[in-house]
Amino acid sequence: MPLVLLLALLMAVATPQLVEVTPVEHLSVLDQGPPGGPPVVMIPGLSGCNYGFRKLMPLMHAEGLRTIAIEPLSIGLSDRTPEADYTLAAQAGRIATVLDQLAIEGAVIVSHGVATSMALRLALARPELVAGIVSVEGGANESASTPTVQRSLRLAKIVARMGGTRFLRDRYEDDLVKSSGDATWVDKRTVRNYFRGPGRDVQGTLNAFLAMSKQSEPAPLLPRLKDITIPVLVLWGNAEHEGAMDPEEKAMLTTELPQVELRVVPGAGHFIFEEQPQAVADAVIDLRQKLPANQE
Repeated sequence: MPLVLLLALLMAVATPQLVEVTPVEHLSVLDQGPPGGPPVVMIPGLSGCNYGFRKLMPLMHAEGLRTIAIEPLSIGLSDRTPEADYTLAAQAGRIATVLDQLAIEGAVIVSHGVATSMALRLALARPELVAGIVSVEGGANESASTPTVQRSLRLAKIVARMGGTRFLRDRYEDDLVKSSGDATWVDKRTVRNYFRGPGRDVQGTLNAFLAMSKQSEPAPLLPRLKDITIPVLVLWGNAEHEGAMDPEEKAMLTTELPQVELRVVPGAGHFIFEEQPQAVADAVIDLRQKLPANQE
């Protein structure tokens, strides 16, 4: 069995740790790879989880890189805390707390979807923590109330009438398929792992999404993008899919970020790290070559 495949299988059964951010907020963290290796921090989007990076992590480890996957509050196996602050700024602050506890600085962040807006805010608030960002189909959202959140809230009304976690999981699987350019990665085992967190606390997840839809960010992001001087590499898939970046969003990043590259991944959809993980690994390697010598 090839080494990378073996490592991917081990990743699939790896046990995350719960890191305390506050007494009522714990984030699920998966820290693997060479302990002294340069850090790559992976942050899933609202419909993702750390399991989604299982193909990418071994590729990073093979390059001598340490990987730290962090699920934001209400995502994956992290807590669903009632009355919490679910703004993107607050989520960035929690990620900073985890990195502080792990004594990590100068990380390359791999962020998916709206998690990129957390990573950008993290780079502004704590620049020493972030050396560069590889965005997987993510832009500069001004609110956590994304189309994913709105779809989930509409779905909640249907679930309230019809009931049943199985129905919700089937709709979740359908969303993953529609968000993909090549949906062959969406099998029953993968859906089961993706849905593990939301499925064990459906109401808590929906309550968190409801909070996201109502809460306002403490400060706008767009006027501050020019202050983010680290390299940012944005990957986007050109296959037709839900959740795709629109031309205006890509143009705005190109205009406002001082050091940005947009790179198309042919045939891919929203989940590029599932569909074409090597493309994401190559992006991390390429971005690291742009870093100062003391951060490589």
